[in-house]
Amino acid sequence: MMATELTFEEKLALAKARGATAKKAKAPAAKQLSLELWPDAVRGVPNAVLRGALFGVSQRRKTHKKRTIIAAVEGYEIRFKGETFNQTDLDVWETLLQLARLQPLGTKVEFTAHSLLKELGRGTGKTQHEQLKEELSRLIGGVVEITWTKEKKAFAGALVSGYFRDDETGRYVVKFNPDMAQLYGVGHTLIDWSERQSLGNNSLAKWLHGFYSSHAKPFPYKVETIQGLCGSVTELKGFRRLLRSALAQLVDVGAIKSWSIDPKTDLVEVVNVPSQTQLKHLTKAKKRG
Repeated sequence: MMATELTFEEKLALAKARGATAKKAKAPAAKQLSLELWPDAVRGVPNAVLRGALFGVSQRRKTHKKRTIIAAVEGYEIRFKGETFNQTDLDVWETLLQLARLQPLGTKVEFTAHSLLKELGRGTGKTQHEQLKEELSRLIGGVVEITWTKEKKAFAGALVSGYFRDDETGRYVVKFNPDMAQLYGVGHTLIDWSERQSLGNNSLAKWLHGFYSSHAKPFPYKVETIQGLCGSVTELKGFRRLLRSALAQLVDVGAIKSWSIDPKTDLVEVVNVPSQTQLKHLTKAKKRG
């Protein structure tokens, strides 16, 4: 078929359409979500992660083949599928987030295994390198589903999307799910990294440190409730002994002011050392009251 000559009006309409298409193509991309640029001395962690057994204290790991409910405080429903996390995994995740905060989520985070292990305060031998590989594998393989029950909203996904590793140079390139920023939008806590590191290998002390740091004015909880929230499998009598020791350690490092366990009610009372942000929150709450 012979092509027909366009009229002046048709040419003008075509030119306008092409101009609109070009303008649309040049429109600025949507703003990428980024984490808060918190100081080097702290680690920003979503409250939902700190207020339950998602990162527990047990060294005995389980593999949940289905979406399994994980203990958490009121207001959250946490389900998990995969090999369970503990505090060593949280150490790694917090350190990766420290790097990720410098750029939009979804972009690549690069580091060497040696530098990351040093930041974690670990050795840099073969055993530690293999441990890091296992921890990253768990974080990638675990499917986390966190529901804020009052808001009726949920996040579901892996806490680390994936990584590339160069075994010759020890270089890692890790990626995060951009939607993970939603976990921070609902509330997060700045964890004092030097305090956490000073707790050494005491998993319960580390869990308590994160848990109580996320509360400006902690509620009293029964010993048995804390046992469930941290995912401990130790029998209650033995757990109570470990809890006393861990709380005393938190006082020693300056993370809390004091603690007590009521012999009648078995309620654990903790007097926190609130951050500047938490002090502002308490002041506002007092004025409203």
